[in-house]
Amino acid sequence: MRKYSVIVLLAVLLLASCSAQSKATKKVETRDYTLDSGKKVQVPKDPKRIVVVANTYAGGLKYLGGNIVGVTKDIEKSAVLKEKFKDTHKLNENDVEKVAKLKPDLIIVDSTDKNIKKYNKIATTIPITYGKKDYLATQIELGKILGKETEAKQWVNSWNKQTKKDAHEIKQHIGEDATVSIFDDFSKTIYAFGESWGRGGEVVYQAFDLNMPTALQKAVKKEGWKELSQEKLPQYSGDYIITMSEGKAQPEFEKTEMWKNIPAVKQGRVINVKAETYWFNDPYSLDYERKELKNKLLGK
Repeated sequence: MRKYSVIVLLAVLLLASCSAQSKATKKVETRDYTLDSGKKVQVPKDPKRIVVVANTYAGGLKYLGGNIVGVTKDIEKSAVLKEKFKDTHKLNENDVEKVAKLKPDLIIVDSTDKNIKKYNKIATTIPITYGKKDYLATQIELGKILGKETEAKQWVNSWNKQTKKDAHEIKQHIGEDATVSIFDDFSKTIYAFGESWGRGGEVVYQAFDLNMPTALQKAVKKEGWKELSQEKLPQYSGDYIITMSEGKAQPEFEKTEMWKNIPAVKQGRVINVKAETYWFNDPYSLDYERKELKNKLLGK
């Protein structure tokens, strides 16, 4: 009987040892990833619980199959992403404690986030510098983070192929030399946006290859955007104008007589879109913007 007990005990110990080894093996399943800063870090080979504090990247990661367990509440302002993340935990800004409770194995933040050190104590944290790479290269970078670079490149190729067709169709309708401006009424301040700050710029100027008015191109060249006084709007207005306003159906500047006398306005060439949906430039949002802007530029 004693001999039998010893055998059983040894078997239990062996199973416990194997279990521990299995857990250890899972724990070390990581790979190298180079941050924007040039520093190399170890990221999970197959992350299971991703928290995205920088919402810009949430849609792109989810599109590639990333299992996202937490995003900040601003994601709900997008008509497109609200649906995609309806079952995902929502976080307040600087909600470090709640991030910890979600037990992530990977955290995505903006490089300017003041809580990076705190997040690093919770899980591997990747800070991303907004605008360092263009929107297509950024999607490929997200693919690298997930180990799905091939899938990301496939999306880029498909996007380029589709938007090339769209661009041809649009230019046939509005003309090769037609110009487009993007104006946003944000917190009682008017901004003009270029090709890389959301608001449809990636679609209009990069994917559709449409032109900015010369004055606007010069104004946004350095920062990618330009704060404008209301009186300057006519100077930066193109043949077509895309407008939006955070939290409002109509920008305040559209209520002025000066606005009503701009040629594009008189000709009915103003396209009003929802600002909060156009903040984003992930595959889900981009496809929505592509379809909406194409249809409106074609007069549909």
